[in-house]
Amino acid sequence: MKMRCVQNSIRLRLRKSEIDQLGKGATIVEEVGFPGETPSLSFSLKMADKVMAIEANYVGHQIQITIPQTQATKWINSNQVGLETFLPLQNPQQLHVLIEKDFPCKDRENEDKSDLFGDLAEEEVKAC
Repeated sequence: MKMRCVQNSIRLRLRKSEIDQLGKGATIVEEVGFPGETPSLSFSLKMADKVMAIEANYVGHQIQITIPQTQATKWINSNQVGLETFLPLQNPQQLHVLIEKDFPCKDRENEDKSDLFGDLAEEEVKAC
């Protein structure tokens, strides 16, 4: 799983194998370590049947994104590329959360594309 953060935006991109794991009820977790005694930063994605909408939380050095199970299952089993929401912060700001199926980069010829969603990618995409 890849994460990109820009201003008040979090974008997660998942490979096919990660989406398969998510569909089986697993929590997908990635971790970024830092030198010294600094705690790692991690980010996770899971689905849950008790949430009504996509949620985002920051707990104990971890960014936690949760998707409602029915919404996640529909997304996993379709050609739908992404899920998106805007969560309220301090007025008028919002946190933009985007969760997407990961496409291959067409400008990286040596990249292993077997676990990516090349079948859903647009033909016109030239670079990542």
